Amino acid sequence: MFEQLLLTNCYQYYLSKYAIYDKMYGYYKGNTDATRDYKKVDNQSNNKINTNFIKKFVKEETSYSVGNKLTYTSKTSNKKIIDDIQYNTSHWKENHDSDLMKCTLIHGIAYELYYTDNENQFCSRIISPRAGFALVDDYGTIVLFMNMFKLAFDETLYIDVWDNDKVSHYTDGFVPRIDHPIDTHIFGCVPVGISQISEELEEDTLYKDIKALQDSYETNLSDISNEISDFRAAYLAFTGVNIEETDLPKMKEQGIIAIPVPDGKVEWIIKNINDSFIQNTLNTIEDKMYQLSSHINNNEAMQSNTSSLAIRARLISLEQKCKLNDGAIDDCIKKRLKMLFIYLKYLKSLDYDYKDIKIKHTPAVPADDTANANIVSQLGDRLSNKTAWSLFSFITNPDNEEKLLELQNKAASIGNDLLNPPIVPIAPTNTVVTK
Repeated sequence: MFEQLLLTNCYQYYLSKYAIYDKMYGYYKGNTDATRDYKKVDNQSNNKINTNFIKKFVKEETSYSVGNKLTYTSKTSNKKIIDDIQYNTSHWKENHDSDLMKCTLIHGIAYELYYTDNENQFCSRIISPRAGFALVDDYGTIVLFMNMFKLAFDETLYIDVWDNDKVSHYTDGFVPRIDHPIDTHIFGCVPVGISQISEELEEDTLYKDIKALQDSYETNLSDISNEISDFRAAYLAFTGVNIEETDLPKMKEQGIIAIPVPDGKVEWIIKNINDSFIQNTLNTIEDKMYQLSSHINNNEAMQSNTSSLAIRARLISLEQKCKLNDGAIDDCIKKRLKMLFIYLKYLKSLDYDYKDIKIKHTPAVPADDTANANIVSQLGDRLSNKTAWSLFSFITNPDNEEKLLELQNKAASIGNDLLNPPIVPIAPTNTVVTK
């Protein structure tokens, strides 16, 4: 077991980072400083408008990268290894990879813990940096992983510490749990994958890039909304005339004001608001958020050319950014495959190499399948079927497509033989004809 001092230091470092990660998650949920600290004015409207651009951008990047399911291919054309990957992860949530990407984009880092459940199935759980911490050495190897959690209707803090061969269970203060202090696992290393955007961690996130702009946008939008609402509470100014207080309700009811003196005047006291200046300010802030996040505003009117190539051209900057995001979770998925193959070797004596697997992302954008079909047709026999199938957006598993084509050709061959049975030549016989 690890020394108490090491565990305590790791936990203290985790606590020092918890506040910032929790605030980043709060901004994703819409709990911004602008809405929380909005300055109220007595006896006036105090509406607070929330416009959550951070959530919008996180969801767009997640959908772009993993909206279509990931495709696995074997570099050695081993079909069985792909089938075993799909079979042993078929009980996972359909949105598992998108949840991993979302957590990564919100915090800049996310963890994936691997374990076997009560049915001896290979399982995975996504853990945010708000609930986990990995101690990594100078060579990138995970030394230990800490998972902090609470159970329902229980205020006790539980801490699980994973190392190369076991998981130690503690309560707050690293007191070993009496019910089961230690469990073992089969993986031979810390079974945790790390999805990390960059070395800058929380400094390289949407939160860091556009937090101030998000707050300014919400503050300005709330201010102008309240100014409009306060027009209902405008004041009437009477000049050169005295009005009895008892006459005011009657004037309000009839909608008529009688001015008894020639030089009397009545007018509303209102603010002179430059709506163009306000709109330009909001447009500038919104445009800067789109620029810094590398996103495009899909609400803007497009040009006459709305082909898939034109749409893809507008997404070049976002696509480049999402490729970096893909690399982050691919590092984690490689660790996932490594742990899965250790599990299969232990359970079924199957010897697979995770380095044989190629991970492919299919962006969730309009694909020009017609152009790809023309390319495949022109290349002809110089392009393998598996590579050709991987070019099309509607084919997510080239290996399975090859298997289906083989079954189809086999069935067609059998059907053709039934409809057109082959002619079997009859061997000549030596017959003697006599009169």
